[in-house]
Parts: sequence; structure tokens; C-alpha cells
Amino acid sequence: MKPRTKLHFRVVSLSSQLPDIKSMMAEWANNDCLDHIGYATKSRVVCMECGERFSTELVKHKRAICPHCGASLKIEWSRKRTNKQFISIGKADICEEFQVIRCFELYAYYREGRKPHYFIREVLQHWIKDDGKREVMALARNTGCSGWCGNLEIRNKTVGSYYSIGDNDIYCDKYHPDSVFKPQYTRMGIDYRLHGLSFLDAINTIPANPKLETLLKAKRYDLLSCWYSIRYKLSSYWPSIKICLRNKYKIKDVPMWFDYLDLLTRYHKDLHNAHYVCPANLKKAHDLYVAKKKRDDEKARKARDMQRLLELKKYAENYIKEKSKFFDLKLSDGKIVVIPLKSLEEFKKEGEIMHHCVFSNEYFKKKDSLILSARIGEKHIETIEVNLKTFSIVQSRGVCNRNTEYHDSIVKLVNNNMNLIQKCLKKVA
Repeated sequence: MKPRTKLHFRVVSLSSQLPDIKSMMAEWANNDCLDHIGYATKSRVVCMECGERFSTELVKHKRAICPHCGASLKIEWSRKRTNKQFISIGKADICEEFQVIRCFELYAYYREGRKPHYFIREVLQHWIKDDGKREVMALARNTGCSGWCGNLEIRNKTVGSYYSIGDNDIYCDKYHPDSVFKPQYTRMGIDYRLHGLSFLDAINTIPANPKLETLLKAKRYDLLSCWYSIRYKLSSYWPSIKICLRNKYKIKDVPMWFDYLDLLTRYHKDLHNAHYVCPANLKKAHDLYVAKKKRDDEKARKARDMQRLLELKKYAENYIKEKSKFFDLKLSDGKIVVIPLKSLEEFKKEGEIMHHCVFSNEYFKKKDSLILSARIGEKHIETIEVNLKTFSIVQSRGVCNRNTEYHDSIVKLVNNNMNLIQKCLKKVA
């Protein structure tokens, strides 16, 4: 948008005087930020840095030095011949009274037989004064695949919550080593190694969050990288984190470490003890407790299954006691035969064949219901529920609870013989 205030005009004027550093940033990113990859098959290796091929004999421990360009490559076994990388990078400068954060997007395109092509553009600038006032120079946001368009102009200072980067803020993966920060920011622990937080989130949250400041000053970017996703765990396990800081314990896999602490909590281990909190082999310790949890879960499942079997045995006995008077009942019109279900095993089989809930919803527990099965030969057609108080059909369901072509005939057959069900009910079991 067009500048409107004195501060707008000053920022626009100073921004136009900033040097063009895109080539410098691209060269630094290529050397220190981007991955140098080679794709290997049994017969050749393709260097993505120069596009040339060389022999797989030069590959050792998934690393190789390209004989053509001298690049140190990380080897991936693949038939791919192209690659694409993207990175957000930044550089901090001081311009008169402003702290300036310049943010760039870099796309790197690689193809066999060609040298890499780099596309870099400056997408955003933060201009921050000592009194907290700031302005944003940025490209326009759009909904296309690129995300940015237009020219650097004064934009709205919209930012998101601590959980997400806002419309006019950007998270830089790395800052240039020549970045310069004002003393009030370096005192917070902010320097070119800032990682895990955007610059704005860092300066806005650190004054009110001493835990975050501690991690930043300790250069624990491994834990800072989880700030957006699992910040609640940083607070929950802060005593354990302080033990890691005191013991200078490096966490190789932070999400796994937090899962490991969850397991330690489950088994009531001392989370203030470095023996548990700082394992020499995190994966081995994690897997040990995961295996223990699996064994305990399996033991608990078997106990539940045993309890369930005991309950079903009790229900089976009660069902036979209450419904055995109906077991000799047989209704037929010459084609369709309707008989009662005589055991829990028959309820289970009926539910599996008909794909409905006669067993899972425990219809065998209903004292005032009689469950019948309508069949033609060995084929199950519908399942009928009869209310033993009103002597009426509650429902008659086919496969997947759908009515069949025999539905009306089955209902008529049962209704016409309801007197037989009444007679059975009067029997003494």
C-alpha cells in the first residue's frame, strides 16, 4: 500500500538504499545451507551440483567426492535425475535507528547434465525501532503456489499467534553469519544462530517467558524447534530440561525424548534424576520402555478378555435358563423356517453373517425379547426381535439391517404363529 505516515516514508526511503545482497545470500546458502546430493544406482552416480556422472566405486559410507566439481555429496540410492530444494534465509542489519530483518526465499533446481539454477527473492523486511514501533516492507500475499507476488511495499503488520507464523511474518531457517543485532536483542541470546522461532516471536515472547530465554541463551535450538508444536511439554517437563542443561546433555531426537519422558511418568520414575532423564542411548532406552508398555498393555488386554469371558459365561447361563422354553419352537410356511437363537455362539454367528449388532449390542441380555432367525435351508435371511410383553414384532432385519424380498412373508409368518410363542412362555422351564 502507499506510505501515509512519516514513519512509512522514512522506512520506504531507507529500504530503497539497502544494498542488493541476493547473490551473496545465494552463494552462502549454496555453501552452508542446501544439501549436496548425489543419486546413485548400481552403475553410476549423478552429481546434482554439476550434473555429471561418475563411478560408484568412489562411494564410501553413503558419501562421495565428485571428481568433476569437487563437491562433497550425500549419496542417495535412487534413479532420480532431478531435484528441487527450498529454504527461507535471513540477514539482520542495523540501519540508523532501525533493527532490520531481511527475509529471502531461495529455490534451487537441479537436473542431470546441467548446472544448478537458483532463484532467490527478497520477500519481507522488518523495520523495528527501540521503542517497539515497527513497519513491514513485503511482497503481497496471494493464494497461488508461490505465496508472494508484486513488489516490496508497506504492508499491514499482521502476525499470527505463537502457534503459527502470521501473514506478514516469516520463519527463517538460517540467518547469515554476518548478521548484526542490536544489544537489547543479543542480551536475550538472539544471534545469527537463532533457530526454532521467528525473530518477531522471539522478541515478543522472551520478555514474558524466562524458560524460552533460558533455552535461547543456552543455544538449545533442538528444544526451541518444538516451541510451536509442543510448547506445553516444555513447561510440563521443565525440571527435566534443566537437568539436561546442567549435564550438557544433547537431545538427538526431541519428540522421541518427550515420548520417553511420558513413559517414565507412566512408570513413576524419578524425572529429577539424570540417570533416567539423560540416557546414553535415547533410542535404546525409549524402545525398552515401549516394549514394557506393550507387555503391560497385552497383559491388561488379556485380563479384560478373561473378565469378558466370565461375564459372557454368566450371561450364557442366564440366557439358557430364561429362554430354553422357546428352544423347541419352529415356525415354517414350507419354505421359510424361523427358529430361536439358542446360545451366545449362535448370537455371535448371526451377527457375523448378517452384519448387524445382534451380538455386539448384547440382545441376549434383553429379558422381554425373543430373538429369532429366519432361514431358507442353510441361508440366513433375516433376524427377528419379538417383544414378549406385547407379543409384537419389534424389528426384522436382513443383511446390513436391510429388508429382504422375504420380509413381508417373514413378518406374516411370525404374526400368524404368535400364539405358539405365548404357549411357550407359559411353560415351566
